[in-house]
Amino acid sequence: MSQYTYIDIPFNFRHTCWFCGEPAAKAFDLPRNPKNIHFLAHEPMSIPACEECAAVRVASDVSSIWAVRDHVKRSLMDKYSDHLAIGQNWTEQELQESEFSGALLGGFGESAWKMYEIARDRLSYQGWAVAVDSIPVEGEDETYGFEFDGVRYMSLNTCIEHLIKSLRLDKELLPSLVELLGPEKLDYALRIAKLNKAIIGYQRDKILDEVRQQLDDQQEIERQTSFAGDYSRIEAIHVGDGVATVESIQWALKNQILTLPALCQQEDAFFDAFAHLGGPQCYLNYYGLQLYFEARQSVKWVETHDSNKEFFEI
Repeated sequence: MSQYTYIDIPFNFRHTCWFCGEPAAKAFDLPRNPKNIHFLAHEPMSIPACEECAAVRVASDVSSIWAVRDHVKRSLMDKYSDHLAIGQNWTEQELQESEFSGALLGGFGESAWKMYEIARDRLSYQGWAVAVDSIPVEGEDETYGFEFDGVRYMSLNTCIEHLIKSLRLDKELLPSLVELLGPEKLDYALRIAKLNKAIIGYQRDKILDEVRQQLDDQQEIERQTSFAGDYSRIEAIHVGDGVATVESIQWALKNQILTLPALCQQEDAFFDAFAHLGGPQCYLNYYGLQLYFEARQSVKWVETHDSNKEFFEI
């Protein structure tokens, strides 16, 4: 017999565990011991729960139903980590097409995906809005949880901890990869971690260095792509007896060289970049670019003659 008032239960959830969505046969009294009511940030309450969720032990000083929910979810995650791992190692189609046979393996092939789905759905279940006697219980974080591969975890760290434990991954590699790549690239980070389970320190460092290099290379590709798109409309500029070629102006903009003094400082870099043209043509390109930057020192000239002025204003 529950000793507190039940939370309000919508009609279509009247026999449902608030924590996991399974049929409710018990009540989770919060707090278990009336002596601990002073720890709560809200009124004491009874919560409909299945036998498994109702049996989860929580600390005596737990402060809210939301904290209890986290305890229960973690308990489910730990208990069914092997079931959840099925979804990381297999797809439903792969299990259906597998050649498992025999009393044990055959049974696994037939039931594994269902086991995964049940564990996934119980962990991801979020319950209904909490109220007691029509008075809402405040405090729930609307951004609660982190969802990955169809499963909602209490947080990103909880998700990472589960993946490391259930898939027997290196304890440092996956968190480091996620830190580098960001939570949105967890799937990619996980693929790397699954390929490198049994590693030692220097191997881990090497993998992380390679990922850093990949990120740097990707940023350079994106910069080059942006450059090509931005500067594809550059026009050659005739100044005096010289011509600032399209390629020369693009090179200057790409390297953030926007003034004559800056160009003079990068003279060697220019000749290295255009050495393939041969000495005379390379010099003519540089000379034309010099004249162009010299002319650009006049605001009036820029306004009336420089068709590329928009690119120097970005």
